[in-house]
Amino acid sequence: AEFNGFELLFNIAFTVELLLNMYAFWFWEFWISPWNVFDFVVVSIGLLTTFKVPLPGPLTLLRMMRAFRVFRLFKRIQALRKILRSLTKAVPGVINA
Repeated sequence: AEFNGFELLFNIAFTVELLLNMYAFWFWEFWISPWNVFDFVVVSIGLLTTFKVPLPGPLTLLRMMRAFRVFRLFKRIQALRKILRSLTKAVPGVINA
Protein backbone atom coordinates (compact mmCIF):
# COMPACT_ATOMS: atom_id res chain seq x y z
CA ALA A 1 0.00 0.00 0.00
CA GLU A 2 2.85 2.40 0.83
CA PHE A 3 4.57 1.60 -2.46
CA ASN A 4 1.41 2.50 -4.40
CA GLY A 5 1.23 5.82 -2.58
CA PHE A 6 4.84 6.65 -3.42
CA GLU A 7 4.36 5.53 -7.00
CA LEU A 8 1.36 7.82 -7.37
CA LEU A 9 3.25 10.72 -5.78
CA PHE A 10 6.24 10.29 -8.10
CA ASN A 11 4.03 9.83 -11.16
CA ILE A 12 2.28 13.11 -10.38
CA ALA A 13 5.61 14.90 -9.80
CA PHE A 14 7.11 13.52 -13.04
CA THR A 15 3.98 14.40 -15.00
CA VAL A 16 4.03 17.99 -13.72
CA GLU A 17 7.75 18.24 -14.53
CA LEU A 18 7.11 16.88 -18.04
CA LEU A 19 4.25 19.30 -18.68
CA LEU A 20 6.33 22.25 -17.47
CA ASN A 21 9.22 21.14 -19.66
CA MET A 22 6.92 20.80 -22.69
CA TYR A 23 5.50 24.26 -22.03
CA ALA A 24 8.93 25.84 -21.51
CA PHE A 25 10.42 24.43 -24.71
CA TRP A 26 7.24 24.61 -26.75
CA PHE A 27 6.47 21.80 -29.05
CA TRP A 28 9.26 21.41 -31.61
CA GLU A 29 12.22 22.19 -29.35
CA PHE A 30 10.94 19.70 -26.78
CA TRP A 31 10.97 16.77 -29.21
CA ILE A 32 14.50 17.49 -30.49
CA SER A 33 16.13 16.32 -27.24
CA PRO A 34 16.35 12.53 -26.85
CA TRP A 35 16.14 12.98 -23.06
CA ASN A 36 12.78 14.70 -23.44
CA VAL A 37 11.47 11.90 -25.66
CA PHE A 38 12.73 9.39 -23.10
CA ASP A 39 10.98 11.31 -20.32
CA PHE A 40 7.74 11.39 -22.31
CA VAL A 41 7.81 7.61 -22.85
CA VAL A 42 8.69 6.87 -19.23
CA VAL A 43 6.05 9.23 -17.82
CA SER A 44 3.43 7.88 -20.23
CA ILE A 45 4.17 4.32 -19.14
CA GLY A 46 3.97 5.40 -15.51
CA LEU A 47 0.58 6.98 -16.09
CA LEU A 48 -0.72 3.92 -17.95
CA THR A 49 0.43 1.75 -15.05
CA THR A 50 -1.15 4.09 -12.50
CA PHE A 51 -4.49 3.97 -14.30
CA LYS A 52 -4.16 0.19 -14.64
CA VAL A 53 -4.34 0.22 -18.44
CA PRO A 54 -3.40 -3.29 -19.63
CA LEU A 55 -0.30 -3.18 -21.81
CA PRO A 56 -0.09 -5.85 -24.50
CA GLY A 57 2.73 -8.41 -24.45
CA PRO A 58 6.20 -6.92 -24.79
CA LEU A 59 5.01 -3.41 -23.93
CA THR A 60 4.81 -4.50 -20.29
CA LEU A 61 8.63 -4.60 -20.34
CA LEU A 62 8.63 -0.85 -21.01
CA ARG A 63 7.58 -0.34 -17.40
CA MET A 64 11.17 -1.16 -16.44
CA MET A 65 12.28 2.00 -18.25
CA ARG A 66 10.93 4.01 -15.34
CA ALA A 67 13.93 2.91 -13.31
CA PHE A 68 16.26 4.50 -15.85
CA ARG A 69 15.06 8.06 -15.15
CA VAL A 70 17.86 8.27 -12.63
CA PHE A 71 20.35 8.28 -15.53
CA ARG A 72 19.26 11.84 -16.29
CA LEU A 73 21.15 12.81 -13.15
CA PHE A 74 24.39 11.80 -14.87
CA LYS A 75 23.84 14.62 -17.32
CA ARG A 76 23.41 17.21 -14.59
CA ILE A 77 25.82 16.23 -11.84
CA GLN A 78 29.55 16.26 -12.62
CA ALA A 79 30.54 13.75 -9.91
CA LEU A 80 28.05 11.21 -11.23
CA ARG A 81 29.45 11.64 -14.75
CA LYS A 82 32.91 10.79 -13.42
CA ILE A 83 31.54 7.67 -11.77
CA LEU A 84 29.78 6.62 -14.97
CA ARG A 85 32.96 7.15 -17.02
CA SER A 86 34.98 5.11 -14.53
CA LEU A 87 32.45 2.30 -14.60
CA THR A 88 32.41 2.18 -18.40
CA LYS A 89 36.21 2.00 -18.43
CA ALA A 90 36.22 -0.80 -15.85
CA VAL A 91 33.61 -3.01 -17.54
CA PRO A 92 35.88 -4.39 -20.33
CA GLY A 93 38.46 -5.48 -17.75
CA VAL A 94 35.83 -7.21 -15.65
CA ILE A 95 34.37 -8.97 -18.70
CA ASN A 96 37.80 -10.27 -19.75
CA ALA A 97 38.61 -11.56 -16.25
